[in-house]
Amino acid sequence: GRRLYHLAPAYEGRDTWADYRATVELSDRMSVEWDRFARRWKEHMDERGRHHALARPDDVETWSAELVERFSIDRAYQHWNVIEGFYDWLLWHTEHQHAYNPFHMAVVDPEGSARQIWNRKLEKANE
Repeated sequence: GRRLYHLAPAYEGRDTWADYRATVELSDRMSVEWDRFARRWKEHMDERGRHHALARPDDVETWSAELVERFSIDRAYQHWNVIEGFYDWLLWHTEHQHAYNPFHMAVVDPEGSARQIWNRKLEKANE
């Protein structure tokens, strides 16, 4: 019973992203960027019929594929990194019962777009 969809009733109508966003101080420019990334993520999750805080690894993979198709790998990474950070916050926040980060589970497939973005993240960490 660790799967995130079990938590769905508690998230209905809640803007969990806004709760997270309130904990992060950003410049005006970065704030605009984050809003854009979050809007795209929320639209993706709406299309998939799930709350933006309750992604499954396949939601992450399909979003990653869209990002890679639409943007440069660095731009895709910028989107991905911000939403991945939101899920890291959910993991460590006692109010949330998240037991795993679906972004990290999505990178397991070596052929996937999520892995492609993850590899870019690792490259950037070593630059």
